[in-house]
Amino acid sequence: MASEKTMAQLSLSQSRDDDDYPHKPDGLTADSDTDNKEAVAITPHQVTDTPLKYRLIALSCILFFTTGAAFAESTLGPLKSTFVRELKINNVQFASISTASNLVNTMLPLIGGTVMDYYGSIYGAIGACFFTVLGSAIAAGAASSNNYQLLIGGRIVMGLGSIVLEICQSKLYAHWFSGSWLATVIALDLAWNSVTVVIARVSAVPMSRIGDWYGWALWIPTIVCAVCTLIVIAYLVFERRVVPQRYRPITGREVHKQRVAAGLELNEGVLSRMRTSVLNVLRLPCFYLMLAGTHLFQNSARTVYSANLTDIQERTRGTTALTGGYYSSLLNVIVIVVVPLLGMFFDKVGYRMPFVSIGAAIYVVAFALIGLTKVNAIAPILLASFGLSLNVLPWIASFPILVPDPTLIGTAYGLFSSLIACNNVILEVACGAIQDATPGQTYDRVIYVLIAIKAWQVLEGPAFDWLDGKLLGHSLRMSEKQRLEFDKAREETGETLPGLQRYRPVTIIVAFQYVSMVIISWVLFFIYSM
Repeated sequence: MASEKTMAQLSLSQSRDDDDYPHKPDGLTADSDTDNKEAVAITPHQVTDTPLKYRLIALSCILFFTTGAAFAESTLGPLKSTFVRELKINNVQFASISTASNLVNTMLPLIGGTVMDYYGSIYGAIGACFFTVLGSAIAAGAASSNNYQLLIGGRIVMGLGSIVLEICQSKLYAHWFSGSWLATVIALDLAWNSVTVVIARVSAVPMSRIGDWYGWALWIPTIVCAVCTLIVIAYLVFERRVVPQRYRPITGREVHKQRVAAGLELNEGVLSRMRTSVLNVLRLPCFYLMLAGTHLFQNSARTVYSANLTDIQERTRGTTALTGGYYSSLLNVIVIVVVPLLGMFFDKVGYRMPFVSIGAAIYVVAFALIGLTKVNAIAPILLASFGLSLNVLPWIASFPILVPDPTLIGTAYGLFSSLIACNNVILEVACGAIQDATPGQTYDRVIYVLIAIKAWQVLEGPAFDWLDGKLLGHSLRMSEKQRLEFDKAREETGETLPGLQRYRPVTIIVAFQYVSMVIISWVLFFIYSM
């Protein structure tokens, strides 16, 4: 029985091909009762002993996966008045441009995340890069004919790739840095994304004036997307040719092969394996699902604010598009410094959830100042930047804690991204319609909506901190070192945390919510984009 228990706790990272090891790992030594394969359970865990040199090389590539897509996306907001003028569209139709890439992302991230969990991340990233470059090129080509529908089509195609790249990034970060500097690395990624956004917003209007043609503001991001594709290919070569097998990302297909070899599963056909992969969403833990399901419109409120910030300044303060673009770029300045420090705080100290409420409260003040007063725009923009620094990281840095199975982490990020995309489509189109219905097309009513959303999030921090104590033993309050020791102690005692288990009512509620939001977002998009 002791031998059987040892084998039952064997991780997939220890059960790779023997040729990749200088010696047989513990648990694979010959035993007289190892023929009893029914006692063997292959349980995947994240690899935590990867050499630093591999981690740093991986980080230097993964960090730039989404740079091109982020650059292309962020040039849109400062050019709102240009698009409205050149394409002869209204505010709702502009909102449709900014949400077009989100439309396909209402479903694609969930599908892509489950497929990447089974087959691996990097090949999905290559395909995603193709769609990102193609879509941005189509959108840029639309500038030649001032074709609104073609621009929408290009943004949709680009959306096929951009969100899959983000999921791939998150999944790879969880693999390379789990148990060490994960929150810091995710924070570094957010900081670099903020640098990209600052550059894009500052340069958007000047790019649109090159040769007196706004099309360059769309073609230059296309070139950046192509360069990022080369970086993804370089990472593929590194992972497959340089990194030893035992340190590579774990896939569901490898787990399946190990379980088939152990006699725990049948060697099913391709369709059966794909069905199992897609149904991964039903295996997600209940605490994660509660977090994802209650995160209604929180990211979308920031997206609406960011996309319209330049236009808000033009309407409320009389600034030019160029000046408004420069000021809008300040939205991400503080993020570049504060987020990495916050990531280090989470890794070394913990206490993630209180920062959710602090960041949301700061946003409430910033929204009120920018939309309902005449104070200099720099003050609320910098304040919102500080709120952004505190508001984003606690969520995404918590997912590898809430979903410890590496063959589910892509599904987790995919579902969350799909819900955010639904929220973005619904809220951006709704706010565009609200603005059009407001006398003088002011932003007053839109600002009230955004304030209400962030006021709700102020309550989420203490609520989830309380649930963390009840369901996770306060894992979200722990540093990475404390959490690893806590998890090790749980494994030794056989203790299970309720928050990491499946709970069918929660799964059904979140599934119903997701399907409903997909339907609503698609209906709203096609009603208001035509």
